[in-house]
Amino acid sequence: MMKRMLWIFSLCLILYSCKEPLTEEVQAEIQVIPRPQVITVLEGTFEMTSKTSIKANRDLMVQAEQLRDYLSPASGYVLPINKRHTGGNLIELKLLDELSTLGEEGYEMTITSKKVLITAHRSQGIIWGIQTLRQLFPVEILREAAVDDVAWELPCVNILDKPRFEWRGLMIDYSRTFWNISHTKKYIDALSYYKMNRLHMHLTDDQGWRIEIEKYPALTEIASQFDTVYHEPREREGYYSREDIRELVRYAEARGVELIPEIEMPGHTTEVFAAYPELSCTGDTLSVHPFFKGPGIHNEIFCAGKKETFEFLENVLSEVSELFPSEYIHIGGDEAPKVLWKTCPHCQRVIKEYSLKDEDELQSWFIRQVEGYIQSKGKKLIGWDEITEGGLSGTATVMFWRAGMENALLSAVEQGNMVILTPTSHCYFDYTYDRISTEKVYSLESIIDKIETLNPEKILGVQANFWSHIDRTEPGMDRQIFPRLLVLAEVGWTEALNREWDHFSPRLEHHYQSLDLLDIYYTDE
Repeated sequence: MMKRMLWIFSLCLILYSCKEPLTEEVQAEIQVIPRPQVITVLEGTFEMTSKTSIKANRDLMVQAEQLRDYLSPASGYVLPINKRHTGGNLIELKLLDELSTLGEEGYEMTITSKKVLITAHRSQGIIWGIQTLRQLFPVEILREAAVDDVAWELPCVNILDKPRFEWRGLMIDYSRTFWNISHTKKYIDALSYYKMNRLHMHLTDDQGWRIEIEKYPALTEIASQFDTVYHEPREREGYYSREDIRELVRYAEARGVELIPEIEMPGHTTEVFAAYPELSCTGDTLSVHPFFKGPGIHNEIFCAGKKETFEFLENVLSEVSELFPSEYIHIGGDEAPKVLWKTCPHCQRVIKEYSLKDEDELQSWFIRQVEGYIQSKGKKLIGWDEITEGGLSGTATVMFWRAGMENALLSAVEQGNMVILTPTSHCYFDYTYDRISTEKVYSLESIIDKIETLNPEKILGVQANFWSHIDRTEPGMDRQIFPRLLVLAEVGWTEALNREWDHFSPRLEHHYQSLDLLDIYYTDE
């Protein structure tokens, strides 16, 4: 907490020391989203030409090559990477120990007429500095073919920047509609461009299991396919192979994005019972159906009293832990009806054996068993806010989605749990723009304020969620998520004292052309 307070205090001093606000002319040049914390405008411009070089040491070679690949298609220049270049017209990437106050993701950028220098304490900061650099170039730099008659000029500036929150995420529902690798890579690119660092992959739900698990082949042979009676288009079903996941992890890591797997439990699991019915309380074999062709929430959930349930989950989580290097695994925990637990002899035996008060406490017991295994794999558990019901361990991270659960949210913070804010009131991007406008997303601060008053260190971050049961086409999905994702990117990155909607709105309109060039559909409110 002290480090954050010192950072905010220093930021206030820097902002206060700026004699004049940025003029409209300068604002027109600095069209960066999310807005950097401190921008000092210098005189002149830097121009990238065919003679420009990139300088980086061995530790930053991956980032240097990524920068070259970003700039090459539109400019037509394949910039050489030279570890010893000392002349002018240079873009240099450098790690500095003295920038430790900028944390894992902060960076500093200085652009003069002769040189672009991006420095950071860690390589993640270099990645974000590169994305800021891309946004400072003329927007045509995003084109995939060479562009004539564009001067690749950058304004001379000094930027000091670091994120407000560690977690800045987007959840995509892959169960109700499966999205292929190329689509996911497009979203990883967009997240990285706007410094969003988490892609939460909702891989399992009643509508389909979307990840290969070697020990349980029926999960992909049966549970990933809609029952043929529903005549669903084949492209809406399927799964990621283990190699697909590895490919996506590599792609995301190179762009500063962490993939977070979600394996739903104890509810939202009827697709599992299509393949392994013995894991439910009833043992009935169920079918996999589209969202609107059956109950929205099923009574059939994992049996909490069968040892086979936990053997299955541990085996699944073991493979998931191997595939995803993230320190987090999301286990769902939401919308789990307890009606069958009330009459299941296996579940009632556990309630009696462990002196649990009721089925809510049984769910908490269930979650604790799973959390213990996740921790044994060196991971941390995240769950939707229902995991607070019936008691909550002090080490779980809670993702608050129900807008009316502020008391539970504050209680979790008081207990010491980390929280991620993703309320339906501001962050459910499958909702219409009439319900959640771009400006309303920007007002998420009203909820953040309540927690920061209590304990600001317990806010891990913010996240948008997209459930794919209504908009099941790429253009439809894009238009629901964009441009609202850009709004949340700024809320998650930029300190509140440095943000105003009237300043953000013109920048957002400027970025519509960027979205066009990134091949992203969007809603222009």
